[in-house]
This record gives sequence, C-alpha cells and structure tokens, in this order.
Amino acid sequence: MTALSPYLSFRRYFLKVCRFFNHRGTMGDSEKLMAAALNLADSAFDLAAKAWSGDLDVTYKPDGSSLTKADLTIEALWREKIRQQFPSHGILGEEYGSETGSSAFTWVLDPIDGTRQFGTGLLNFASLISLCRDGEPVLGIIDLPMPGARYVAAEGKGTMFAGRAVRSSACSDIAEAVISLANPDSFRGASSEGYDNLRSAGRVRVFDGGAAAYGALTRGLIDVCLNGDDLDAYDICALCPVVQEAGGVITDWNGQPLSLASSGAIIASASPALHPKVLDLLRLSG
Repeated sequence: MTALSPYLSFRRYFLKVCRFFNHRGTMGDSEKLMAAALNLADSAFDLAAKAWSGDLDVTYKPDGSSLTKADLTIEALWREKIRQQFPSHGILGEEYGSETGSSAFTWVLDPIDGTRQFGTGLLNFASLISLCRDGEPVLGIIDLPMPGARYVAAEGKGTMFAGRAVRSSACSDIAEAVISLANPDSFRGASSEGYDNLRSAGRVRVFDGGAAAYGALTRGLIDVCLNGDDLDAYDICALCPVVQEAGGVITDWNGQPLSLASSGAIIASASPALHPKVLDLLRLSG
C-alpha cells in the first residue's frame, strides 16, 4: 500500500474485520476466506490507483466495452493467488473466463468494474471480489481505490465500511427515495420503460454511479439502485452480500434472488418494505 493510502495495513485491517465479525481464537475457515479476499483487494489497490494516475492505454473488446492493461494485470494476479491458496476452488472473472473447481466455492472477480469510467479518468470505478458457495454469493467486497473506500460483507456478519457497521435506510416511500440509475445506454427494449418509470419517481436522482452507488445504499445515502441489461455475474455477485447484510434487498427485475448464474438487469432497495413498490414500478413496463 502506498503511504498516501487511507487503508490500514493488511494485517491491521484484517484484525479490525475479525473484531467486527466478533471473531475470537484460532482462525477458522471463514476467517481464512475473508483474509484471502482482503488480501486480493489490497493487492489490486496500488495497481489500479497507479494505472489510473498514469498514461492510460484503452483498447476495446469485440462487444465495444473498454479494456485496459490494469484489468488484465489485476485479474491475472488474483487468479494466481487463489490457485496457490485454494487450488480446488473455481474462478470466474471478466477477463479470463471460467475455471471449474472441485469444491463448492467459486471466486467471482471483476478487477476494474467501470472500465469505461476508469479509462476516461473518472473516479467511479471499483474492484469487485465475491465468493460463492454452491452458486450463492456469501462474501463480497466493493473496493474503491481512488477515494480509498472499502465495503466488506460476509454471510450473517453484516456489512462493514471504514471500520464500522453500516445499515441501509428504512425508507419505505418511493416518493421520498434517493434513486441511482445506471447509464441510460444499458437499458434496452422493454427495460427502457422500467428505466423511464423510475426516472420519474423519487425525491432525488443520480446517474451512472456504478458499484459505488450500491455501497452508498448500505450507508443510507441512496435508497434504490437500478442497473440494466448489460450485467454479468462478475458485475453482480459482490454487490449481493454487501447490500443484503446491510439490511437491503437485491434481486432481478422479477424479484428473483441473484446467483453465480445471474446476468442482466438488477434492482436494489434499501428496505424490504420499499422493494416491492420499486418492482411494481418496473412491472408497469411489462
């Protein structure tokens, strides 16, 4: 970590997470998994920050999405670390695809989520790390290297931000909600009507916030996050524990749970009372 990093050293940060999760005594399997995930996040921090600050060389994939050397370098590093520590685990990453494992666990990785923003010198990009057990996301990290913000969550343990527990708001009235809407270009066909319905709702609307918006939801700053059809599992899985463990709800537009098999449009709400009201607005477009 650089001297300018607002993070604690890895060891101090991990011990803080263990205290937050009420861990005592010898490190168990869940703590080893969390330690590994935090180590992955730390290993990407400087690489992402230095790449962003340097001379960015942006190329484009066949689908038109942006690609930088940092995407490839970080994911390759992560994969090597996971293979060394957990050789039986599967891996799914945006840049290098899927490696099937022999255990119930699969790591789901997006080294630079928001490469479009990253490659244009904007700040709302993230590194996303998730661990799925039997396809269900049970650990998630949303890491924001440039502001030095990190959201960490594990199944049944709550969500942690800046060394403290965070909770989503109790908002239940969509008319009072702060709504984050993804890039309008990501809403295609029928989903564009759902986008328009939510764009006309709420008290305040913000746009194209990326993974950072889902983190802000866990702090009670945003009440609804909407994304369109262009998501894959590596965009989705890390968000799920972070939102759910803070008291929020995250599903597809039909209200179905998200998993390693998920892709496409998703919606997150700050409370169980708000979520069905948001889904009703989306279904008006059906």
